[in-house]
Amino acid sequence: MSIDIGNEVKYQNKMLGEMDTDFDSTGGLLGATMGRLKLLSRGSQTKIYCYMLLFALFVFIVLYWVIKLR
Repeated sequence: MSIDIGNEVKYQNKMLGEMDTDFDSTGGLLGATMGRLKLLSRGSQTKIYCYMLLFALFVFIVLYWVIKLR
């Protein structure tokens, strides 16, 4: 019985080590993404607003067209 408990503890420690590695890599990925978002937010806000306005206009035109065809 104690041998089985020892094997289970070793297995669980191995799993925890793998999870730690996965969390570290995910943290690095999120850190890089946050860096890109900060860089994007420092850019010209006018260009972003223009893209958002054009996208919203496109969506409204498509919705109008779909409703009109009904």
